[in-house]
Amino acid sequence: MRISSFSCLLLAAGVASTALSACDSTRQVATTESSSSPLPSTPAIDEGDVTFNQEVTQGEYRFEVKTFGSDDSRVISIRSYRGSSLTTDPIRTSVMGAVTSVLAGDMNGNGKPELYVMTDNKKANGGLYGFEFTDRGYSPITMPGTPIGQAGMGYMGQDTYQISGSKLVRSFPITPADGTASTGNRTVEYTLDGSGKLVMGQSMDR
Repeated sequence: MRISSFSCLLLAAGVASTALSACDSTRQVATTESSSSPLPSTPAIDEGDVTFNQEVTQGEYRFEVKTFGSDDSRVISIRSYRGSSLTTDPIRTSVMGAVTSVLAGDMNGNGKPELYVMTDNKKANGGLYGFEFTDRGYSPITMPGTPIGQAGMGYMGQDTYQISGSKLVRSFPITPADGTASTGNRTVEYTLDGSGKLVMGQSMDR
């Protein structure tokens, strides 16, 4: 059967269109849509530059904590294990100051261990990082701000922390408004509520 020249042109155009479509299907399409939950910071590290290395346990859980670098801002790596298995991808983020100690506990008694990381950052409301872990992940603990009411009078930072039973105990020097020598120390107690927030309790001057 004879095919007209016009039919040949249509056929050729169809083949070309199909080829172009196939090529377009392999292109990566850019998008401006952003995530409502940004990925956690994962800074690069030098594996040979370990400046802190400690393990702590809470029940069946074990935590390996390392920091890298010696600048004011350093990288911290946290691995959470239950038995021999990782419970979540390793956490890697930045902290201010050198890590001085880590504590593990379960202050709210929900079976989900918490890890608290302390640094030597003496600025107000600095130096504490907290995480609560499950079998499949973790969530950050909301850190306390400046103590409210009378407990916050004379607060200028330089906090230290320890776990006492079901409470996190925060201590800091009481500094007069004129910046003269401290007049003593104050402790403030916190409990951990079900939403992962540290709630202030009683305070005491010494």
